[in-house]
Amino acid sequence: MKLSQLVDFPWNSEFKDLEIMDVVDDSRNVTPGCMFVAISGNKCDGSSYIQEAIQKGAVCVVVNGDGYCSSVDIHYEKNVACVVVQDTRIFLSQVCSKFWNTDFDNVVAVTGTNGKTSTVDMVRQIWSFAEKRAASIGTLGVITQDGRLDNGGLTSPGPVFMHHTFQKLQLEGVKNIVLEASSHGIYQHRLDNVNFSVCAFTNFTQDHLDYHKTFENYWNAKARLFDELSQDKTIFVLNADDKASFSKLVNIANNKHINCISYGKTLADIRLVEFQYNKQCQIVTIEIDKKQYTFNLPFAGEFQIYNALCACGICIATGISIDLVCESFEKLKPVDGRLEYVAEKHGAHIYIDYAHTPDALQKALQSLRKHAENRLITVFGCGGNRDADKRYTMGKVASQYADIVVVTDDNPRDEDPAHIRQMIMRGCREAVEIEGRKEAIVYAINQLQQGDILLIAGKGHETYQILQNETVHFSDREVILETVSC
Repeated sequence: MKLSQLVDFPWNSEFKDLEIMDVVDDSRNVTPGCMFVAISGNKCDGSSYIQEAIQKGAVCVVVNGDGYCSSVDIHYEKNVACVVVQDTRIFLSQVCSKFWNTDFDNVVAVTGTNGKTSTVDMVRQIWSFAEKRAASIGTLGVITQDGRLDNGGLTSPGPVFMHHTFQKLQLEGVKNIVLEASSHGIYQHRLDNVNFSVCAFTNFTQDHLDYHKTFENYWNAKARLFDELSQDKTIFVLNADDKASFSKLVNIANNKHINCISYGKTLADIRLVEFQYNKQCQIVTIEIDKKQYTFNLPFAGEFQIYNALCACGICIATGISIDLVCESFEKLKPVDGRLEYVAEKHGAHIYIDYAHTPDALQKALQSLRKHAENRLITVFGCGGNRDADKRYTMGKVASQYADIVVVTDDNPRDEDPAHIRQMIMRGCREAVEIEGRKEAIVYAINQLQQGDILLIAGKGHETYQILQNETVHFSDREVILETVSC
């Protein structure tokens, strides 16, 4: 593709007909004939790698300018063009959408503090039951009916990976995509220039304040999906029971003349009438247009019902009948690491969950409490180099909702694990503190009695642990299965 087709600036340059063979933002991926976009990241500045990119064959580099400059040609070396832009992140999203031009029946974005992964997985499964060629993109990777691909470790991958993946999925016949929209991804313009048919919202609670600094900034990042990234025909699917957020998002919808589908317990288009616990399942009754529908949802936890309602709204918005949606709910397979039942020991059930925020941990414990015939035990830690303010709160939540609390390590990263545990323990002084996640899990399993429930929280599906600068293999599920088999 010619450079002048990718850059919306007036070109009066010898470079306007320059052929661009690929677009990259990582100098390690540079190949001859490509465009290298230098992104300023949290840890390094992409402009430091310009010379490396040129040496590897880049024919065009894109850099941030101090002030807006439509285009500037700089000869770093012979036959290399430089485009100076106001924001390389915004530019990268624009150029990727042009370079990998795709078209789908539906592209759906789901945002919120908790519930994104479960909701996205449910939508993909329901679409597949409805014989729609579908894929999901998020924390669990890129998943199609044919298998799973890696997503580079990000909930919302960068524009290069995402648009390249879009093209591959389109070539495979995928017509419908549902993706997780993280606050980081929205704020960093990773999701710009995507034609969203539906934007959905789960809930809003504390998380990522290490990055966003304030609740207002965190909210504004989430709200940008609806306010700036939605189009005229986009449909909003909103949680009516998250009242403050719901009110703000409805105002955005009204100002943009966008249709909404609400879900919740009261005054909602998809109304939760009642639900009952039945072992690992829940019997759920909802009401739509004054007609009631009852189905078995094969997940524990009231929060999973809310995720199902959000998925229901998305599927209705994308043309699936409510009858088929309810029929599909009963066929859903478990979502990896989301209040997932793993094993039994001494008549006690053991679950894992990705809960790593105070709200998510509280909801997981409240949900399992209703299944516990005896004690509720939890093992958890908090990540290093992340929002430290939530550590005390998570300890307090665990102390309030569990009978026995074991505080251990999560992904300590560059922080001292003992210091992280100490901050958690301030909120749950009666907890047992155990260094080493494996040791903590083994300890908790050895305490189990008939009728107990054990929740191991924080890592869910993850199969690694980050210790200083080293990433090592670690799986809560594997440790559990190994321990109960002994």
